[in-house]
Amino acid sequence: MPAATLKDIAKLVGVSVNTVSRALKDKPDIGLPTRERIKEAAAALGYRPNLNARSLVLRKTSIIGVAVTEPDNPVRMEFCEKLRLCAERDGYRLLTVSLSYDWNTKNLDALEDLLARRVDGMVVGAIWGLTGEQPLGMLLQECRQNELPVVVFGQPQTELADCVEINFPDSAFRLTSHLLEKGYRKIVFFDALSGTLKIPGYLRAMREHRREKEISVWEPSAGRMDTAFASMEKYLQKFKRPPEAVIAPNDLGALGIMAALKKHRVRVPEDCAVAGFDNISFGEFSDPPLTTIGYDNGIFAETVWSLMIRRLNKTETGPAKRICIPQKLIVRQSA
Repeated sequence: MPAATLKDIAKLVGVSVNTVSRALKDKPDIGLPTRERIKEAAAALGYRPNLNARSLVLRKTSIIGVAVTEPDNPVRMEFCEKLRLCAERDGYRLLTVSLSYDWNTKNLDALEDLLARRVDGMVVGAIWGLTGEQPLGMLLQECRQNELPVVVFGQPQTELADCVEINFPDSAFRLTSHLLEKGYRKIVFFDALSGTLKIPGYLRAMREHRREKEISVWEPSAGRMDTAFASMEKYLQKFKRPPEAVIAPNDLGALGIMAALKKHRVRVPEDCAVAGFDNISFGEFSDPPLTTIGYDNGIFAETVWSLMIRRLNKTETGPAKRICIPQKLIVRQSA
């Protein structure tokens, strides 16, 4: 299906193309009722501004747009800081916007806002199951057609842009296997939107160790310290005792879970082992220190930036590349 144009909107509303263009830019000379009708028609037709029309790639701004989920998460903050240092080394600055895990219209608007600011390239996190038929996929296709570099990271499933991949299923498999090899059997995976991609690795490890009957995935609300604390309390209220071990979807969740266990006088790891993902700096100093699996944010940022700068400098012009970042299991006292 061809993309909607200004002409399509004008025909549907019964106004000129110039009126449509000015209304979409919120020009005050177009009455509010007309602007609203035009915007409703644009939404109904799935209209997205054309990058060629905006001439987004005609002049250099030395600004790279960065769109990430959970920008206040310590691991994300560290990544953005490392990326900033990489960019400044080559004479670029970063402009960061926040995304949610649910790819909705607000996320698309955030990316389009970056493009409207004439960024020279974009780094985008957590694009899952992306296809060219989706609005976001169409946006990335336009970027590619206009030679605007885009690097996506996390566990992207797209050939529309260069990708730096984190193999979440493999890291969950390794972390779960570590707990099983230490003798833990009743291992509960506390879920969250950020943890969903890790569940297959947990399931695989449990099955390979013939622990199918002990498989347990708890409610998807343990991605932050406060929600993980509440989730652990709810678990204890329901089952009256902790499992042998808990895997949190990230280290922040693990810290919240340990706080809840401590409140209920459950010892870690004697009564319940706890492990997480990301290797945030807080985990090393928690009580007890947190077992985790994670990647080096410095290497991660350098890898993302190397893909970006090669596209910016035109030294890389071939098909989209995919690079997988290795993760390291860090065993501490909590599990």
